[in-house]
Amino acid sequence: MTNPTKTCWFWIIAIFLNSANLLYAGSIETEKARIKPQPTGRYWLFMQPEEMSRDELDRAIDRTADGLTPRSLERRRKVIDREPPVRRCDLPVSRSRIEAVERTGCRVVRHLRYINAITVTGPPTALERAGQLEFVTEIRPVMAYASLNRELSEPEEPHSGKSSLGKRISDDEEQYGFSWQQSALVNIPEAHTAGYRGRGVLIGVQDTGFDFLDHRCFSGIEIVAAYDFLNDDDDVSDHGDVGSGRHGTKTLSVIAGLDSGRFIGAAPEARFVLTKTENTEEETPVEEDLWIAGLWFHDSMGVDVLSSSLSYRDWYDWEDMDGRTAITSRAADSAASAGMVIVNSAGNSGNEDYPDNKIGAPADARLVISAGGVLRDGRHYQTASQGPTYDGRLKPNVAAQAARVYAASYLMDTLYTRHSGTSFSCPMIAGIAALVLQAHPWLTPVEVIDIIQRASNRAEEPDTLDGYGIPDAWIAVQEAASRGVKTDFFTPTDIGFDVFPNPFNGRLNIRFNDMVSQRIIRLFDLHGRELGAFETMGQHSGMVTVDLSDYATGVYLLRVDDRGLKVVLIR
Repeated sequence: MTNPTKTCWFWIIAIFLNSANLLYAGSIETEKARIKPQPTGRYWLFMQPEEMSRDELDRAIDRTADGLTPRSLERRRKVIDREPPVRRCDLPVSRSRIEAVERTGCRVVRHLRYINAITVTGPPTALERAGQLEFVTEIRPVMAYASLNRELSEPEEPHSGKSSLGKRISDDEEQYGFSWQQSALVNIPEAHTAGYRGRGVLIGVQDTGFDFLDHRCFSGIEIVAAYDFLNDDDDVSDHGDVGSGRHGTKTLSVIAGLDSGRFIGAAPEARFVLTKTENTEEETPVEEDLWIAGLWFHDSMGVDVLSSSLSYRDWYDWEDMDGRTAITSRAADSAASAGMVIVNSAGNSGNEDYPDNKIGAPADARLVISAGGVLRDGRHYQTASQGPTYDGRLKPNVAAQAARVYAASYLMDTLYTRHSGTSFSCPMIAGIAALVLQAHPWLTPVEVIDIIQRASNRAEEPDTLDGYGIPDAWIAVQEAASRGVKTDFFTPTDIGFDVFPNPFNGRLNIRFNDMVSQRIIRLFDLHGRELGAFETMGQHSGMVTVDLSDYATGVYLLRVDDRGLKVVLIR
């Protein structure tokens, strides 16, 4: 019998496509208006959490932990209070469930960690059978649009800076050359002069690929790992593969470039992990699958800060920009709650009609730093996508220069050209986050966000154009260095309980590994203030459910009895 509570979208594709023809009737035909959604033949299957015995769960967690680097495990210990620091949402879909889906006639294309889902293909009859599986909660079609490339590139201007590779970084304009204006706007040179250049921080960059890594500004870069999820190899350049690596080359240089006298990036002494997840030849939501696959790769490598200049918006309505609908947003929040600082460009739809001028995913996620854009003089860059989110949260978080930003050119290994878009403010903000973590490596993503926002020029009067404004990197670094470690909140100990799903929507399941007749569950905000206490009675050797539907959407800390805290998200 078909479960009436399940959401099966694949039956309404034809209706949706026909209705799309009516959306622009009688209006002026624009490039965007001519684009209609098209089915890709792929579907996302979302599943209920899998019931496991304590031993089965422990074995699954141990297997997943074996696939994480020691650096990843250490970063996760900042916010996950168990050993090993692995959550249920980090586990892949079990083999038994995969086999059950395959028996319906569907083919499994990809596992989506963080959100307990898989991507499949199959005929309508197979999809109907898959939708009837008791553990499948929702089937969503993957739709496609053609790509709209709004990036603006300009030719290089003459500059008096002289190249002098090997010189120390200083706050001298002559050392920064082309990158002086964009760096000085956020006061990065002063942080560099004080010794904060990203050393010891691992930065991930997720983009369309990375050509021309032999550019002069990358001569000293240390790339720890790289992977191309489009072509399933470790070559993130073009070399005849699908997709273009020019965009990634430019965004990477804004963080990593070091060509003293001509160009200096935001965090040139950091190390880097590079992933190619976007097909620039035809942008489709299939790349949302790849974005999540790349996200797990960065997580498993132990990346501290992820810079993603990719925005998914055209196949979503503004009502979907609530931080819990787009699959990339849901996955990003989950990865951030595992200790990774994620910075994502807000998008470049600011000149579109309302509400198409709003930010895209995953910039709408709660724990993602959404990077807006300003001009060279600090005024709002009109092309940058605007906030708030559909559910009223302030976005973007902060802004950096997004117009006429200098970056490495793909035309010549000594050339720098100007580009515009929040694709280029994003890596600048990510670089600032790396400097903050160099100053205090044990800071959590929530604390990094708080520090950067407080160090911004509109901290007292944020708005939905530039958020908290333009951050001052030097002020942020000093604030980070002055903060103590909240060891009473985040201690790497086994606290004997697990929570799921996370994020959750009102009702939270708590699973225990012992049997106690009475428990006290306490909820705290991120400043350590207790918001409420709940007492449970009776034997609870397995699981209890707590109703937190009266609390506002946000990030909270949960304590059971006197044990350590867990970070939970209320959707």
